[in-house]
Amino acid sequence: MKKIFIGLFVCSFLITMFFRSHYANASIEKKIDSNLSLISEKIAKEVSLRSELSMSSNPYDYIKDNRDFDAIVSLGNEAMPYLQNKIANSEFNGLEEYITAIAIEKIAKVNLKKIESLNWETAKGFNEKWKIHLASIPSKVDEVSSDTTLSSQEKVKKLEELGTPAIPFILDKVESGDETIFPAVVELTRDSGTGTFQDITNKKEWATEHKDQFKTLKEYVLEQK
Repeated sequence: MKKIFIGLFVCSFLITMFFRSHYANASIEKKIDSNLSLISEKIAKEVSLRSELSMSSNPYDYIKDNRDFDAIVSLGNEAMPYLQNKIANSEFNGLEEYITAIAIEKIAKVNLKKIESLNWETAKGFNEKWKIHLASIPSKVDEVSSDTTLSSQEKVKKLEELGTPAIPFILDKVESGDETIFPAVVELTRDSGTGTFQDITNKKEWATEHKDQFKTLKEYVLEQK
């Protein structure tokens, strides 16, 4: 009887967690759709008014001081898979898709255009480069963390350049004993809503206790391989 009770409890727990995750994901997607629609409406209005902004060919002009764009970025790392799917599944390759690509970079705290091999000009082009970048992260974290020719500060800088998707892999290294690269986690989580951890004394222990916080992000990166 006790085993049956435990089994029912576990089953109930898993079902509850599934529905919580499902509705949380649906909520993120709904917020993305809503804010992208508002951005598109504002752009259409600018075009109809023939405003100075509507004459611009620079996509970054359309997100400057744009609360709807900022609202998308504020959703954080969990929004990246949905934004990526928006680009991949879109029939178009225009301004809205380009703005979606910018949102991914803003959330991830990266600028692929600074890397010659990952430079992109269209949203569809970004999507392909983004997948390459994500797939390379685990090996690049390994490479940087094990490079004995780099100082701790140089390692941290290189890891920061990989963006927030590198966080779970950096934490793996910290958990394994390399606490010197933990400042990269501090910087990549700054102003992200997940908190910063510069005051932690036992960083290895913290990494072990909190790595599940970044489990979804890790799975997202590994799916690109």
